[in-house]
Amino acid sequence: MLEHADGQPGNFKVYRAYHEKLRRADGWYCFVVYRPHGRSGLTVVKDKMVRAADLPLLRWHGGGDHRGTQQAKIAIGDIF
Repeated sequence: MLEHADGQPGNFKVYRAYHEKLRRADGWYCFVVYRPHGRSGLTVVKDKMVRAADLPLLRWHGGGDHRGTQQAKIAIGDIF
C-alpha cells in the first residue's frame, strides 16, 4: 500500500525463513505498490521484480511470531 489510512508510508514485510529459502533457490520477489479504492478496489501504482539476493540490507527483528520466524520491513523507496 502506498500510504496507510493514517498517512504513514507503506512498506513491505519479508519473513526470514521464507526469504532464506527463496535465496537458496535463486528466487525472485514481485513487489507491487497499490492505492486502495473503497472496500474492494485498488489501483496498481508500480511493480518491480527483484532477485531475493539483491534486496537491500535487511534488519531482522521479532514480529513474525505468528509465522514462526523473524521479519524485516523494507521501505517502498528502497525498492523503487
